[in-house]
Amino acid sequence: MKHTTDYIARVEKAMSEKYGKEAVQDFRNDWSEEKEAEYLKQSSSQNRNRKSTPEKISLSEDIVVSQRAATKRVERTCPVCKTYSFSTKDDLYMARYQSCHRCYVHFVEGREERWEAGWRPTESRITALKDNKNG
Repeated sequence: MKHTTDYIARVEKAMSEKYGKEAVQDFRNDWSEEKEAEYLKQSSSQNRNRKSTPEKISLSEDIVVSQRAATKRVERTCPVCKTYSFSTKDDLYMARYQSCHRCYVHFVEGREERWEAGWRPTESRITALKDNKNG
C-alpha cells in the first residue's frame, strides 16, 4: 500500500502532537561518534550474553523451548505393558508415572502413593489388560 506524501505528513504531524517532536525525528540528526561507540559496545556485550544462553526454538506462536529440550528423546514404549504409543496423551503419564494412559487408569489412578512407593502389577494382570482390549 503506497501512501502519499500528504498522508505521511499528516501522520507525522499527529504523532508529534501526541508524542512530541522526538517521535518523528530521524535518529541520524543527533547521532555522533560517541553514540556510535556506545552502541557498538552494547551490541557486542549483548552478543556475548546471547552465546552463553541456550538457543531457543519456537514450536508455535505460544511455545518456545530450548534446543536441548526439543531434541530430547521421548520414550514411546510403556514400561508396564510394553505397548508402543504415538499418542501425545501418553507423554504426560509417561513423564509423571512411567506408564501409558491406559495403565495409569487401570493400575495407578487412585493408588498414586502405592505406585510412587514402587508397587507394580503382576504379569498376569498386565496380560489380562492386554487381552481385554476394551478394558
